[in-house]
Amino acid sequence: MTTPLWPGDAPFALFLSHDVDEVHDRGFYRTFGAVNHLRRVLAGSERGNARACSRRILRAAFSPKDPRRQFERILNIEAAFGWRSTFFFLEGYRWSRYGSRYRLDDPRVRALAAMVLEAGCEIGVHGAYHDFNNPVGYRRSADRIEAVFGVRPIGIRNHFLRFSFPETWKAQADAGFVYDATFGWNDRVGPRDDRWQPFEAHGPENGRGLGLVALPLTVMDVTLFRRLRLDKAGALACLDDVFARAAAAGGLVTLLWHNNYFDEPEYAEWEEVYAEALRRAAGYRPYCATGAEIAAWWRTHAGRPDA
Repeated sequence: MTTPLWPGDAPFALFLSHDVDEVHDRGFYRTFGAVNHLRRVLAGSERGNARACSRRILRAAFSPKDPRRQFERILNIEAAFGWRSTFFFLEGYRWSRYGSRYRLDDPRVRALAAMVLEAGCEIGVHGAYHDFNNPVGYRRSADRIEAVFGVRPIGIRNHFLRFSFPETWKAQADAGFVYDATFGWNDRVGPRDDRWQPFEAHGPENGRGLGLVALPLTVMDVTLFRRLRLDKAGALACLDDVFARAAAAGGLVTLLWHNNYFDEPEYAEWEEVYAEALRRAAGYRPYCATGAEIAAWWRTHAGRPDA
């Protein structure tokens, strides 16, 4: 395939994305997760700030913060570069360990979605853990988001990056999605199978295309700071390498930063890395767009030398 020329002769495309796993400070599973995190920090098996984590647990119990601030921080960081992102909202079995921790029809959540849309960003489906590879469940989630938020989502990323070939892509295509953003790793940096460019997802029968564009995941916040246990300097060094490699390949960089790590003192470093990474990426003048826009452009222009 001919290396694509992105709009404006950009050296690579940049896809900024956020999985909305959590919204509210006060919640059983969020508190339970914070307590477990504190235990691991004290045991030395995980990086973190024990004092800040303890304060976060107490704050959530007695004075939970307004979730709007997380989203405001994200949107303000991206707006400084004139960029927009995609937010994948989770809809599935609620109040279970791997289920949704919020209701889409909660007025506070609807306000967050309105804020995202008003900023020109995209809303996608965060495929529910228990609906994995279930086209009926995928479609139900999309229908629910459309009914509550008033937009039809065309992109999906599975919760916990759950993926199996060819079932995942076939189920997503059957559910009517245009693109998938699941294909990637949660324990390493860089695209899965070294796929630096979008590609058409395919089935096992002679590699026949399914009509679904795959936008490979490149870097996730949790990977950098939890799995690899990097500090700020190490994380930025990884991101510098990713940008350079993407520019050389004329490819795509997909960043995944979860919303609940913004406006959070314990995770200030995570937010600072995101902001600084965008500043460094801006030096390349990439084509930054939502997942829907990148997928649409790729469908029209992929492989054409005059694109």
